[in-house]
Amino acid sequence: MKRTFKIIGICLLLLIIVGGGSIFLSPRPVTWFLKKSFAGGIEVEAADYGIAKHKTTMDTDIEYSSKYKSSTFDLIKYKGDLKYVPTIFWIHGGAFVAGDKNDVRKYATYIASHGYNVVNINYPLAPSVAYPIPLQQIDQAYKFVKKNAGKYRLDLNNIYIAGDSAGAQLTAQFVSIQMNKHYSDTAKIGQSVDPNTIRGAILLCGPYDMKEVQTNASSRFIKFVFKRVGWAYFGKYNWEDEKMTKETSLLRNVPEKFVSTFITDGNTGSFESQGKKFATLLEKRTGVKQVFYSKSEGKLGHEYQFQMNTKAAQNTFNELLNFLNGTKVSQ
Repeated sequence: MKRTFKIIGICLLLLIIVGGGSIFLSPRPVTWFLKKSFAGGIEVEAADYGIAKHKTTMDTDIEYSSKYKSSTFDLIKYKGDLKYVPTIFWIHGGAFVAGDKNDVRKYATYIASHGYNVVNINYPLAPSVAYPIPLQQIDQAYKFVKKNAGKYRLDLNNIYIAGDSAGAQLTAQFVSIQMNKHYSDTAKIGQSVDPNTIRGAILLCGPYDMKEVQTNASSRFIKFVFKRVGWAYFGKYNWEDEKMTKETSLLRNVPEKFVSTFITDGNTGSFESQGKKFATLLEKRTGVKQVFYSKSEGKLGHEYQFQMNTKAAQNTFNELLNFLNGTKVSQ
């Protein structure tokens, strides 16, 4: 019996050692933790969400590619009597390693209820895949929707591309590629979207330079986490100075041309400074609607805009609607 307990004890010790060591040998333990942490999202529905829901229809989990299991999208459509209904492509966040389209369904539905159709996209996550696969799958989703636009009765001559958190970075890079030839050669996607059809970009709480995020992290723990997020996404431990890393940075690889942009971020524990930098750069190129809040107006965390029971989120949503109504092409 003593021998049995000794063997069990040695096995448990080895598991602890191997498990602890794997945190340094692979990004998977950290990304697993992040996946668990992000599960379910942080959405809080608006008080009138029930009314908004009745103004829309939703088809879920439409497959746009059979190569990756997560290559699906939800189609949330406005069912009112408006004849002119632009299409919004939404890319969810989750630090490139987590998150799901389900996390933004209520927000997307709320937008759709105001006269928009929303294509809410899932894409494969790191470290199961590495860059540029997520970006390529967004391109694949657009191509699928374009091919089936008649079937789904979508207007692809008037589109918006939107994203939150990591999805905001993917949105900004994707739009930059469509607007600027050879903007990001390592992405290996072409200009599949006619730039003249893009009415605007919606960027919510995005990191626009991953190296800067990791380098300027507020603590060793955060630096440790983002080191592994980058490792998972770019597929290399020392990813910070790779060509592909620079190409994904909207602050170092600034797009020459861009579209009208709505940009916001929280003021605590998020990427506000990068959002403001990118907004300043974009103002030299296009129209930009910035929505930022001072800490005197209250502490607003990462993805604050999804907390639709707060005044700040409600105000941001109203500003977003104003942006959409001001940039769409009228009949």
